[in-house]
Amino acid sequence: MKRFKNFELLDEIPSTNSYLQELLQKNPTLPELYGVFTRHQSQGRGQQGNTWHSKPGENIIISFLLRPQFLESNEQFVISELASIAVARCLAQFLDEDQKKQITVKWPNDIYYGDKKIAGILIEHSLTGNTIDYSIIGLGININERDFPEDLPNPVSLTQITGKQYELAEVIAFLLHEIQEQYQAIRKGLRTDLHARYMKHLYRRDGQFYPYESAQGIFKARIRNVQPNGIITLCHEDGELHDYAFKELKFL
Repeated sequence: MKRFKNFELLDEIPSTNSYLQELLQKNPTLPELYGVFTRHQSQGRGQQGNTWHSKPGENIIISFLLRPQFLESNEQFVISELASIAVARCLAQFLDEDQKKQITVKWPNDIYYGDKKIAGILIEHSLTGNTIDYSIIGLGININERDFPEDLPNPVSLTQITGKQYELAEVIAFLLHEIQEQYQAIRKGLRTDLHARYMKHLYRRDGQFYPYESAQGIFKARIRNVQPNGIITLCHEDGELHDYAFKELKFL
């Protein structure tokens, strides 16, 4: 990891997001793209209060700092799209053409290979007035792990897909490059292009009806759109369109 600038490598910490947050409190001038990587995370967090499993030293557990103060507070989903596409494009570097087609983004920002989860993303923002002061992007990417706990519903790793083992530093180098590429694009105002890439990678974006669950119960619908603010629009079997915010919809 010595090749990376502004980067900390730690053997074990409770959470890379929490650690980076604490660093930022002590040193408010931490540079953009400052990163924290750990071989093992004892209290890894996922979306909706879930935990993140990873065997020590086998996967990527990392957090990055961004300062997207050019974005307004209602544009937080742009960072989610940025992280999702960066991870998807990073993983694609290690897959053949047929395998690349299996990499998708499950709304809002899980990364899937087929119907299995290969990466999770947890983003935490700090707002100042009407703008985003900073964002911490936490990434968990399954790389070399072969045996997952049975209680995990649908995990998969890069090595399970390809049969190869990987140097984590090499994958991180591609990941950092992609984050920088996508970040520079939105700094230049190319947010429409990023959103188009997100929609192209969207899981279940094939026009078919799939089961979902909301507060109203279980139903079948197909994805119609994801709005720039992150709201997903589903077309139910009766033809009616319904919008759902994060945590209002469960994929079945």
